[in-house]
Amino acid sequence: MAEQQNQQNADVAQLWRDWLTQSERQVNAFFGEALNQDVSAKSVAGFMEMYATLQRLLAEGMQRYLAFVNVPSRSDVTGLGETLRSIEDRLAKIEETLQIAAEAVDSRERSAIQHEPARTRQAPAFPDMPSNIPSFTPGNSSPVPEELRR
Repeated sequence: MAEQQNQQNADVAQLWRDWLTQSERQVNAFFGEALNQDVSAKSVAGFMEMYATLQRLLAEGMQRYLAFVNVPSRSDVTGLGETLRSIEDRLAKIEETLQIAAEAVDSRERSAIQHEPARTRQAPAFPDMPSNIPSFTPGNSSPVPEELRR
């Protein structure tokens, strides 16, 4: 019984495929003959011309309406995008130039050896000053020596 039902399903599917193939061939043949005639070619060309005119008029009307309500049109936004893209390209070139200049300055600074002056200066010597005067050190509680206190 299951085998008989599978065979019927296969037959129905095959019948459907055959019908679809034949229908497609007939439709293709009909339109092939119809479009090869001069009258149909003229009517299709007239329809396309009418459609292009309608599309142009609609675009112009929409442009006027958008200008009236002070809203940018598609062409305005596209132009703004192109302007912005050119500005970004210029900025990228400026950044690249600045980076090259900064690298050149850095390399020049690194290559130049900076000499610091020698520290040869010494504290002045006072010839009249006695050498036995004690100096104040943080460990001493008093900067004045015992001998000098009275």
